[in-house]
Amino acid sequence: MWVKGEQDGGRTAVRELRGNRQVIAIPWEGFEWISDEGPLKPRIPCVEPRAARTVPLSDRFCLPFQCDPGKSTKYLYELLYSEPMKIVLMPGCSGVSTLVAEAARMWNLIVLSYGSSSPALSNRQRFPTFFRTHPSATLHNPTRVKLFKRWGWTKIATIQQTTEVFTSTLDDLEERVKEARIEISVRQSFLTDPGVAVKNLKRQDARIIVGLFYETEARKVFCEVYKEKLYGKKYVWFLIGWYADNWFKIQDNNINCTVQQMTEAVEGHLTTEILMVNPTNSRGISKMTSQEFLEKLQTIIKKSPEETGGYQEAPLAYDAIWALALALNKTAQELEKKQMRLEQFNYRSQNRDITDELYKAMNSSSFDGVSGHVVFDASGSRMAWTMVEQLQ
Repeated sequence: MWVKGEQDGGRTAVRELRGNRQVIAIPWEGFEWISDEGPLKPRIPCVEPRAARTVPLSDRFCLPFQCDPGKSTKYLYELLYSEPMKIVLMPGCSGVSTLVAEAARMWNLIVLSYGSSSPALSNRQRFPTFFRTHPSATLHNPTRVKLFKRWGWTKIATIQQTTEVFTSTLDDLEERVKEARIEISVRQSFLTDPGVAVKNLKRQDARIIVGLFYETEARKVFCEVYKEKLYGKKYVWFLIGWYADNWFKIQDNNINCTVQQMTEAVEGHLTTEILMVNPTNSRGISKMTSQEFLEKLQTIIKKSPEETGGYQEAPLAYDAIWALALALNKTAQELEKKQMRLEQFNYRSQNRDITDELYKAMNSSSFDGVSGHVVFDASGSRMAWTMVEQLQ
């Protein structure tokens, strides 16, 4: 799923790669971005040739649409069993990436995600050809533990939405706090309604609380937090930092709390977040600073960041396109030494030379992008800095 901000970040990178022969030897001029509003069938954001002329790889780069594993299964099948042949898939959400990345090896495909944070995706046995410019959610946990230790806290509580990404993140946190001799005294979870879970936190006198849930559920949680008076100087809440700015002020028909009440409930909470914008504001591979990128993005979306889904992840989508372009470029050069071309790629398992070269190229990625230095660890996950903020 390419929501508005991510989609525009990716589109911007594709436009800039056209004709950039100083960095990319592969002719990207023939690529045309087709959004989910375009005429493509099925309706999938895609990069494909502008004209009927033959352009290397131009027919082989497609981006599945919809953050829905069920729909993605259908789209994946349609992509693989229809012309032209694909060489790289780029899912967004963790649920979709899990499905796509586990199946990809059967077709010799590399998978590059820009928005998946599930720790499970770091499993190289299950996902041997998966890479992501979005770091794993477990990258927050060492920072959380250091803060607990620094402030002398020996007991914490947790509340999580029951999804794989948050369950695996919490499992990792549990292991780390155990090593640090910190106890998780209360562990609550919920599927859609956090009311009972919040009441249990209050009943068991939880004070230091780690919350793991998506933004829409965060509003539900803190509406209940307000009702239970589980906020103020006696409590410390740790939340995820990638929610939209002023997420608690967004009109939501699923809650019955006012903006004033929500603002009161979230006051003073801490967030941990992966730095998604290069903090040095230096010029990277694209010759553009992170600030210039955000300014350019703003002229494209023409809406406030708070109203634009995926805005914070846009730099990751932008750098994902660059990572792909650089890897394809390097792969083409290596294949030339073997008298091979990228156009010879196919899905047959006995012909893995091209996939292996592309994997090596992706695995050795190292460049400065608008989101910071892009490099992957042994599991294909992005390595990055963690930022701590407090709402005051």
